[in-house]
Amino acid sequence: MVLGWVAEEMEPSFEEFFSRFAREAAAVVALSTGDSGLAEDATQEAMARAYARWDRVSKLERPDLWVIRVAANLAIDAWRKRQREVSFRGAERLAEPRDEVRALWVRWEMDRLTPQDRLLLILRHRDGLSLEEIGGLTGKSPNTIAIYLKRARRRLRSLLSEGDA
Repeated sequence: MVLGWVAEEMEPSFEEFFSRFAREAAAVVALSTGDSGLAEDATQEAMARAYARWDRVSKLERPDLWVIRVAANLAIDAWRKRQREVSFRGAERLAEPRDEVRALWVRWEMDRLTPQDRLLLILRHRDGLSLEEIGGLTGKSPNTIAIYLKRARRRLRSLLSEGDA
C-alpha cells in the first residue's frame, strides 16, 4: 500500500477523500501502535478534524499525510497514557495486534520499539515515503528524520541480534 493524494485542479470533496484514505491512514497508525482499535479511533478523530478544517486541509499538497500525522499523534499520546496507566496497575500486556499486523510485528519485533520508531520505519520502508514526505508528516526536518531513522534502525538491529544470541 502506498499512500498518496495529489491535489487536483478541482477541490476534492471530503467524502471522496474519506472513502479513499480513512482505511489506509488507520492501517499506518495501527502498525505504529500495534492496536487497531486505537488506530481506528485516532483516525476517526483526525478525519473529524480534517472535516472541520476542510477548506484549508483540502488545499494542502498531501492532505492524506496531514490526517496520518494527526491520527498518529493522537494514537501515540493515547498509547503513552495507557502505558503509564498499565504500569501503575501492574497489568499484563495490552491487546494483541490483529493477525494481518502480527506477521510484521513478529518479524520486526515491533512491540519492543517505540511507536515513533515503528511509524518512521513503516513509512520509510513499507510505504516508501521520502525523508521530505516523512518530515512533512511529522513536522520535523528531513535531517532530523534521517537521524531518527538511523537510531530506529540501530535499535531494531540490536533487538533482532538479541534474538540470534
